[in-house]
Amino acid sequence: MNIRELIEKLTLDAVIIGVGNDISGDDAFGPVLAERLKPLFGARCINGGLAPENWVGKIIDMAPSMLIIADAVAFDGASGEIRVFTPEDLIQEMPSTHGPGFGALIGYLRQFMPNLEMWILAVEPKSVGLMTPMSAPVESAIEKISSMFEDFLSAP
Repeated sequence: MNIRELIEKLTLDAVIIGVGNDISGDDAFGPVLAERLKPLFGARCINGGLAPENWVGKIIDMAPSMLIIADAVAFDGASGEIRVFTPEDLIQEMPSTHGPGFGALIGYLRQFMPNLEMWILAVEPKSVGLMTPMSAPVESAIEKISSMFEDFLSAP
């Protein structure tokens, strides 16, 4: 699935959670995207930071049919490349940069919301050094994704 297909599947009750460290360069992708999309989604858009598992209760209370997890993921693409994965793709095939929290988030949600449709909206990072700025390719990816969501939600 690509980003356009994901957005076209978007449900009105969808929740978006950004995951990452907002002071580590491109790892800030998830939190920055969440903040950019907050005007469109309100409380249904969460900056999960480095502890997304802390938001499980809130997500369960909102009872979405779809959850989109935005995260920087090293998948050997070009810097700023956008891909969509299932959580199982990442848990099985790629190491997490966020420790056990990411797997815990997925596990808890699968346990309490077995019918929840979950997607990882990933961007390939260029640099995730502590206290480094976000790279231009990832900034461009955020702009592109934000514009796509805005266009889709404003369409008649």
